[in-house]
Amino acid sequence: MDFTILNVDKISSSQTYLIELSKQKELREGIVVNALSQFNGKGQFENKWESERGKNLTFSLLLKPCFLNPSEQFLITQVLSLAICDVISKYTEDVSIKWPNDIYVGQKKICGILVYNQLLGSYFENAFCGIGLNVNQKDFPPLPNPTSLYLETEEEFNLNEVLQEVLKHIDLRYTQLKSGQFEILQQDYMKRLLYNGVFASYIYKGEEIEARIFGVNDFGHLLLEDREGNDISCELKEIIFTHNVDLKKKLT
Repeated sequence: MDFTILNVDKISSSQTYLIELSKQKELREGIVVNALSQFNGKGQFENKWESERGKNLTFSLLLKPCFLNPSEQFLITQVLSLAICDVISKYTEDVSIKWPNDIYVGQKKICGILVYNQLLGSYFENAFCGIGLNVNQKDFPPLPNPTSLYLETEEEFNLNEVLQEVLKHIDLRYTQLKSGQFEILQQDYMKRLLYNGVFASYIYKGEEIEARIFGVNDFGHLLLEDREGNDISCELKEIIFTHNVDLKKKLT
């Protein structure tokens, strides 16, 4: 894929900017809006993505996965998550995906991904892929568990070089998707999935449970099994990770 990078100084959100740009003119696949600073970065459930100016990557990418059915749209999230993991794993260990699309090092969040899918009737038209990757930031506002490449490696990184590396790996994973290698992507995603196959505590629909992850279905719902052997399928708003884990009891 040929990428065209639009570097912008200060905007509300790279994803919002890209969406609005697409309303003004036809955009080709591979357009990237890279923001030096954004004052209203988006996260899940209208949360904000906090980022120090000039320290991190905050960009959005336009994909046109018209070869997918709308029911397969979670594959885009898998592609992006795996690509980010591929890059971060070059510099540090214990890199995983916290379902559905946060990237962790250990139990600390280093990257957030937010995909806005645009459908035209029953056809997949556009995927506006927002990515926030903590690179050189050393201090964070009082958030639960942030980290950055600098904090993990004690090295400063060239942001443009990291962006090129991320885009290269997105292209590699996206090529797998276009060639129909769905099973490989799903297997790789499960291998990277945080707490896959181990008992952990979650808040599920307001109540604490102990369960272990065993899969993610085609709609992106997380599949778990509780201590009594009951299967649970949950959507994003239904479950909270507490990060209390029994690593000794792995799923066989």
